[in-house]
Amino acid sequence: MEVRVQGKNGPGVKNVAEMLQQVQKQLQQQQAQWLEQLREHPGSFADLEVAVHQSFQRLADQTVAGLLAQVTAHADFARAQKKSN
Repeated sequence: MEVRVQGKNGPGVKNVAEMLQQVQKQLQQQQAQWLEQLREHPGSFADLEVAVHQSFQRLADQTVAGLLAQVTAHADFARAQKKSN
């Protein structure tokens, strides 16, 4: 099974380790942006909190995509799925 993030034309996912590296990189970038936004606009804290929660939801989705890609890459998974159908 081919697993992609960001839609049909998005990048393919190979395994959870690769995806977690990307998640970590994205989180570091976002952390810097969040800190800057809060420093410049302290009154936007409520909006920032919502944005942080939404970001973590996307990061969780990406992690799940990595898990799915890794487990479905194995022939044992395909055989097990055929047996259950």
